[in-house]
Amino acid sequence: MKARTRIPLTNGWDHAMEVMSREIRSIKDHGKVLEILEAGCGQKWDLDIGDGGYVLTGIDLDPEALRIRRDETKDLHEGIVGDLRTADFGQRTFDVIFNSFVLEHVPGAQQVLENFNRWTKPGGLIIIMIPDPYSAYGFTARMTPHWIHVLFYRLILGWKNAGKPGYGPYKVTYDQVVSREGIRTFCEENGLVLAAEYGMPSSHGLNNNSPKLKLVEAYKKALQVLSLGRLSSDYNDIIFIIRKPALRARADLQVSAALLA
Repeated sequence: MKARTRIPLTNGWDHAMEVMSREIRSIKDHGKVLEILEAGCGQKWDLDIGDGGYVLTGIDLDPEALRIRRDETKDLHEGIVGDLRTADFGQRTFDVIFNSFVLEHVPGAQQVLENFNRWTKPGGLIIIMIPDPYSAYGFTARMTPHWIHVLFYRLILGWKNAGKPGYGPYKVTYDQVVSREGIRTFCEENGLVLAAEYGMPSSHGLNNNSPKLKLVEAYKKALQVLSLGRLSSDYNDIIFIIRKPALRARADLQVSAALLA
């Protein structure tokens, strides 16, 4: 495993949410209603893109998670039980697809990414968050059994409902495409623009002075040292901001490629 290239870091969860919210607001024209698909929709919508002006559709394979989101959180305009690998929206497309901590759980994640590309309007955004499989945190998630993940969420993060129906953590798979290198290659091969990558520390669920947090951070730093710096302890997760070129831009790229051939 090669040493990883440096990646800009957010200043935690709130800053990461603002970075992604700002990207979505950048394509929100006055008077335009954004069509947003939250692909794997979790418990709530954490982004702030202003009041109104968007339609939020959530799709999730877990019917109980979707019920909680639809009936208790009540921030979806439409909720769909479905598999991101096989879902069919017909001719419907979206201005934004937001996918947070889902791909690492999906066998066949390549098909999901191909669907995202097909479901996104030209000029639209695909925003993906995954635990980096080559961070100290992600490496540990890949190499330990699922019951340890459940205990970590319950005992360290304090999530009392962890492992219950409708609640994570879910089993991890980490297909080859679910990595910095895999996402970069997918974008290059499919005419998408990887506009930005950010690393995100994920200690937002704990008090900064918590002994539990200090223990977790010490473990991650030790793993970084033992891996000779290949497994980063500086961040856990990655945010990918992906843009689908507008039709004119795509046409220009095709002409340029033809001229160079």
